[in-house]
Amino acid sequence: MKTAVALIAAGLVAILLGIGFRTVWAPPETLSASYSAGESTAPVTVIEPAVFGVHDERVDISVEADGEFLLAVGRAGDVEAWVGEAAHTAISAVDGGQLQAEIVEGEAEVPNPAGSDLWVSEETANGSTEHRWIEPAEGEWSILLAADGKQPAPATVTVSWPNDSSTPWSMVLFIIGALLAVLGLALAVLARRGGSDAGGPDAGSRIGHPEAAVAGASAGSAAGQRVRGRAETVAGRLVKPVFAVAAAGALAATVLQPARAAESSAASSEAGTAYPVLLDGQLNRILDSVAAAVAAGDSAQDAKELTSRVGGSALTLREANYAVRAENSDVAAPAPVAAEPLRTAMVSTTASWPRTAVAVTQGKDNQVPQVIVLSQGGPRENYKMVEAVQMLPGTTFPQVASEAGGTAAVAPDAADGLLHAPKDALELLAANLNGGKNADKVAKNTFTDQIRSFQDAQVKANENADITFSRKVAPDSVRALKTADGGAMVFGYISNVMSSVPAEPGATVELSDEFATLAGERSTTSGVDVTYGESVAVYVPPTGAKEPVSVIGVAQDLVDAKIK
Repeated sequence: MKTAVALIAAGLVAILLGIGFRTVWAPPETLSASYSAGESTAPVTVIEPAVFGVHDERVDISVEADGEFLLAVGRAGDVEAWVGEAAHTAISAVDGGQLQAEIVEGEAEVPNPAGSDLWVSEETANGSTEHRWIEPAEGEWSILLAADGKQPAPATVTVSWPNDSSTPWSMVLFIIGALLAVLGLALAVLARRGGSDAGGPDAGSRIGHPEAAVAGASAGSAAGQRVRGRAETVAGRLVKPVFAVAAAGALAATVLQPARAAESSAASSEAGTAYPVLLDGQLNRILDSVAAAVAAGDSAQDAKELTSRVGGSALTLREANYAVRAENSDVAAPAPVAAEPLRTAMVSTTASWPRTAVAVTQGKDNQVPQVIVLSQGGPRENYKMVEAVQMLPGTTFPQVASEAGGTAAVAPDAADGLLHAPKDALELLAANLNGGKNADKVAKNTFTDQIRSFQDAQVKANENADITFSRKVAPDSVRALKTADGGAMVFGYISNVMSSVPAEPGATVELSDEFATLAGERSTTSGVDVTYGESVAVYVPPTGAKEPVSVIGVAQDLVDAKIK
């Protein structure tokens, strides 16, 4: 009977413990970790990728500051590159319920990071903000916090995430408690039945026979022992599986931990994967900004309106066009730049700078599709349109889709599996435009036909002048991105100088209105150099291909005229 009572009591205790684990001792639903840099004067705070890995599903970032500040999300490498040598607070991980951080010494001021093309998203807040972390795409991401680049950055950060508030041991305790209680009750019933048999009708007949009474008692005791022994055996058989289940649960919990560690290790092994340097949203935002700057410049015929978003040959050609049109309204305006509809795009996966992205658009005012080449010179610079060429009739832009969502850049002087290195391909085209060389290496196209017709016409129309043409590829303008078939799209700028000198000493060379506008003279007896800019987009096939280099698009305009 004592054993039964003990089992029932143990069962009730186990059940009460199970209830306690689900109520009084239940774990919190949310965990958090905080950090405050106190009097830090660093202009930037960076929350690094490991912080967001504290939970797979949800991480909330709380930031407190004095005044307005920026919260920007960017690829971890981009954020690191933007910060550069600046002093900053690096919040690196969660350990022991605390955010681990380090204050890195460096530059006391940085440019205002607001509006950088590196950020996938950004938001401004005043005093405090709550940010629900959502990974923008595959890869490692960081959060950058800053005021204006001069004032101290926010450095009071709290990270919170859901806790595993499940209590599997409470259910185990409920089961064990219930089994123990039932077993105790069963033993109590068996014990009570044994007591009734000892005091039954046979008991009276044993009173006059002590030996029988003793024998009966002895038999009763033995029977009691046998019953108790069977009950304990049953208890052992019932309780052992319960502890086996509990042990299996503990083992499962132990086995799961290495599995998660292996998962984390596999994830970090993918850190070397090349990702496109721009997501779709970033590219669209940049194109909108470029199109707005070009529209403002074209409307005012003022190159100053372009400089925030236009550079390279695109700026050179438009700037010269504005100057000529200011004096001669008959000169055609350059083709407008449209941000949409976006027909296709090429985005580099090469993380180093300068970076390149290409968009093919055709707005309502564009007769043919336009290839817009964007370049970012460094992490603290924004992308600028460096070329805008019109696709030639009958041409097709190569397939650029790739599984990774981007494509590798090719160095100007590297063949990299191509029929020609990018710069060499442009040199072939330049020689072909000059005098028809390399006809077997450059596919026939309408641009070269028009150029040769123009050049022949200039020679015939100027009997009193000797005219020659020379072209030079601008080395810094060459950019190339791989296509899906292993070839590459190559973009660059060719400077074409038409030199005109009098055929005889003392003869006069008359200048056209456009030439005179740039040269500042109507005629010359010493000669004139007229420069045309030729932005080109060509396709270079992969090594082993039989087809030659193809001209896909061009933009040409008068750039300069100088008296010799």
